[in-house]
Amino acid sequence: MKRTITLVLGLMSLLPLTVQADNLVMQFDFSDVSGTSVSDKNHSNLKARLMSGATVQSVGNYHVLNLGSANGYLDLTAAAGTLLAELTDYTVSVYYRIGSDVGISGNGYFLWAFSNSEANTATASPYSGYRVNAQRYATSTGGYQNETGMEAGSASPTGRWMHVLYRQKSRRGQLYINGVLTGTTANMPEYATIFTTAPAYNWIGRPPFASDIYLSNTLVTDFRVYNIYVDDDELNALAAQVDDLDYAYNFGTPGDTRPYSCR
Repeated sequence: MKRTITLVLGLMSLLPLTVQADNLVMQFDFSDVSGTSVSDKNHSNLKARLMSGATVQSVGNYHVLNLGSANGYLDLTAAAGTLLAELTDYTVSVYYRIGSDVGISGNGYFLWAFSNSEANTATASPYSGYRVNAQRYATSTGGYQNETGMEAGSASPTGRWMHVLYRQKSRRGQLYINGVLTGTTANMPEYATIFTTAPAYNWIGRPPFASDIYLSNTLVTDFRVYNIYVDDDELNALAAQVDDLDYAYNFGTPGDTRPYSCR
């Protein structure tokens, strides 16, 4: 079932955003924070934790996660893993902005990761995640040698807001970056198949490998997981919001032109 709501886009226009709200498994828009606890927008019993100096700040009318510069991350907790382990068809959507002076070469730089282990190896432990250093989404049945995925093949742009969305129906997966189809495959593993035990390590900004580099000096907002392969209208509406995020970052709310961190 769909319902339509209207979001105000800075000073510019109104965007009708079709939200398949009944199919949201989790959504963190960072509007409900108490200390280091971040509540899911739609599920009051699902709470994430700000770790290692990660904070939440305002950017215009948005609330955003700031990963900071010292291995900060958001722990979605094992409770999120129990929801993920049930999924066959699903979609992950999120916005992020890497600081313009940040280097992202080397191993790691996971925007998000869902994993059965906090320190995977070449052949051990199922996981799934997205790396900004190659703009790559992958799911593994056990370790990095057993990944199936797709990628842009180049590092993410920095100094601007980006939207990434991955959707999967049965074993067919598609990766979209700012609304543009970047990769597709017909043989992606399914979460409900690989996660026979619910993934206990579910993070934004932290890699599921012991020696990998954390994503830092990055802002993140509106992290969503749906239990469906979202339709094209939903995909396009989500991608269109990137322009408003850039506007909010550069100009703030009316009368407020203070610069934000993570430039």
